[in-house]
Amino acid sequence: MLKRIMILSAVVFFGLSTFSQSMDEAGEKYNEGNEKYSAKAYGEAIPAFEAALEICNGVGAEAEGLKGSVQKQLNNSYYKYGLSLYKLKKYDDAIGYMTKSLKLSEELGDESKKKKDINYIAKIYSTKGMSLIKDEKLDDAMASFDKAHEIKPSCVNAFYGKAVVYKSKGDIDQMIVNADKVIENGAGNDKAAKTVAKTKKMAAKALFNEGAAEITKEHGKQAAEYLNASLNYTAGSFDTYYYLAIANNKAKSYAAAIEAANKALEMAEGDKSDVYFEIGQAQEGSGNSSAACNAYKKVSGGNNVETAKYKITTVLKCS
Repeated sequence: MLKRIMILSAVVFFGLSTFSQSMDEAGEKYNEGNEKYSAKAYGEAIPAFEAALEICNGVGAEAEGLKGSVQKQLNNSYYKYGLSLYKLKKYDDAIGYMTKSLKLSEELGDESKKKKDINYIAKIYSTKGMSLIKDEKLDDAMASFDKAHEIKPSCVNAFYGKAVVYKSKGDIDQMIVNADKVIENGAGNDKAAKTVAKTKKMAAKALFNEGAAEITKEHGKQAAEYLNASLNYTAGSFDTYYYLAIANNKAKSYAAAIEAANKALEMAEGDKSDVYFEIGQAQEGSGNSSAACNAYKKVSGGNNVETAKYKITTVLKCS
């Protein structure tokens, strides 16, 4: 009986000794990780914290206190290392570590950290997508923006990237859809203000260029639609209203042409002959010969002088 008690005591002592040793090892790895973390060597801190966590898991319930501290620091290390890789433009590696941080944040119930993880993962996917656009890999870029939206459906940067891709592919309708999503999701967000402004500028320019291109094809109605759409993203300029006057004249929308031309007149600097010619065209088209004559008489320069003279002397026989 005495021998049995001695054996049991030895087993208990061995168990306690092993437990103590394991806790010491976990503590050593934890301290090692903290030293690396303090030195901002996050990539080196991670394996130390991971080793400490593995030991704690092996020990079980008795190591829960230490385990919580290890998990918190490991999560911080994943996040910080992911950020450092992002700055080095190692996007895939950065996403990998940020995803580990997100998983651990969810496990720990850390909603604040989880939000940061999600925001950065989406941002990194978006940045990667923009770099792929520069390399003219539009389909790969779109896939990266889709990934950003999988993790964060409201990601403004990804909507901007998609708008750029669709613009590059000549899909103006989808460019507009995504530009509008940028504006919608960026409203009231100071951090998104630059992206919203950049999107409006891009959309307005693209729509203006499409409108100008349609004018050269004699597609007045389509040109006017594009030019009017551009006004949703920027204040109208002289060029916008002048081209709208031309487009509406081609579409035989004379009232709209006169309205646009009058706005162009208000903004015009220097010779206004080209604008008056469009007013003359619109007034003539609407049947107001007197107003057309007055407008044509003000055409004193530019490419339309001879045409205006012909209208005055031969077509309208202005007095």
